[in-house]
Amino acid sequence: MNFPKAPRITNIWSKVVDGENGEWLSKVVIESTRPYSYIARNSGSKVTFTGKGAVVNLPEGKIEVNDGLLREIGIRTDERDFFSVEMLLDHPAEFRLSAEKGLPFRVKIFFDRSPIINLFTGKKVAVDPGHGGRDAGGRGPVSLLEKDIVLLIARNLEKLLHRAGSQVILTREGDIDLSREERFQMAGRAGADVYISIHNLARADSSEEGISTLYSPANRQSALLAGFIQEELLKKLKARNRGTGGQPELAAMGGIPAVETEVLAITNLVEEVFLRGLTVRKKAAEGIFNGLIKYFARNRQDSEGEN
Repeated sequence: MNFPKAPRITNIWSKVVDGENGEWLSKVVIESTRPYSYIARNSGSKVTFTGKGAVVNLPEGKIEVNDGLLREIGIRTDERDFFSVEMLLDHPAEFRLSAEKGLPFRVKIFFDRSPIINLFTGKKVAVDPGHGGRDAGGRGPVSLLEKDIVLLIARNLEKLLHRAGSQVILTREGDIDLSREERFQMAGRAGADVYISIHNLARADSSEEGISTLYSPANRQSALLAGFIQEELLKKLKARNRGTGGQPELAAMGGIPAVETEVLAITNLVEEVFLRGLTVRKKAAEGIFNGLIKYFARNRQDSEGEN
């Protein structure tokens, strides 16, 4: 094969992976046609990878990641045969580099996600898939049932929480009847640190769409948690922002921060189609999880500030 004189950067992508030694990592991969020289510098919340002698065959700009640690990847080039890849982090983290020869030539940047594990270790999170049993919740125009979709989202969230070191209280694991009071009692008896109830928006008006997150009016922490979850769900799902608001029934949770999130509108035909997809359900769980990361990080900062 005949390559251009200068190596060409052909692709940049990222993924959350488990390391060979049990680490939990955010991996960024920079692919090129041939090797080139490079360095990387860490400035706390930003890691800058600088390459020399390679041509970037990608548009300049930002790639949104939002995996709970890595927020975005920015690509820049200049006229001196240099390029840079800036990786913005939500939390400072250690990283390491490795190179993989072949076609394509790959530089891999691994970020240690242990700061996230540190936030969740010892935490108990109650995850409540809404409805169940005889209570099907909303029904989509093509017959998708809310009780089924929210359980799938909850199971994805459960996996993320377990990987982060949290104890998870899943209020239901199957299609069973369960009252709101029984769900609250389950979370309270377990000593949950937070309570997350997962729903879909269901309206007679099928034009209604988007995401909202409701919170217990019993404490300020619930509103804070709802704000973070709403923000991160919007980043993941790119849907209409229906905002946050109080949910009086959640006040029964007392001092436990409690929220009820409505992940898209099952009664909207377009959003029902989205909810049928594995990717959307996975992204919904990631959005809720990322909101919890921000919430626990803020609480830790506030606690350290008081000491």
